[in-house]
Amino acid sequence: MKIDMIVVFAFVVGIVALPYIFFILFGSSNTKKIHAKFKEEASKNDLSLAQSETWNGRQIAIDTIKNVLLYGRIVQDKLIFEYIDLAQISQVNIFEDSKTKRIDGKVITTLENLALTFTPQGNGTPVTLNFYDSLFDASQNFELKRATQWKNTIAQQLHIKSAHHVAA
Repeated sequence: MKIDMIVVFAFVVGIVALPYIFFILFGSSNTKKIHAKFKEEASKNDLSLAQSETWNGRQIAIDTIKNVLLYGRIVQDKLIFEYIDLAQISQVNIFEDSKTKRIDGKVITTLENLALTFTPQGNGTPVTLNFYDSLFDASQNFELKRATQWKNTIAQQLHIKSAHHVAA
């Protein structure tokens, strides 16, 4: 009777654990592909990425020496890259679009869209990098915290570079 219980227990544990193991081994391959293509794109453009982060089909990185931000995002199964020359940017802000709904008498606020918006020096067109879109992303994964950290990193880089221009 002990052997029967051990077999049943092992079977149940296997059924529960198998999806997690499968996800760990095969589910993150998309992230690995993004990271590999991103690294290849950076080396093609001779960028030395000081800081980088990958999440939900996106990756962002900064080259503090060349003062360039590289952003990649999967759009319709294709990785699209955007380069932002931070020397041409005057400021960076967080764009947050939230909707408030009343469900069962409770007021609930949901994040619909989150992005970093870059304001160029002069009369250029602002550039927006999407961090979260409720239409395409299944779940939130600390996007506001991530966007805030990147905004601070980029603002610090803008401040450092503007101090160099003033000193020169």
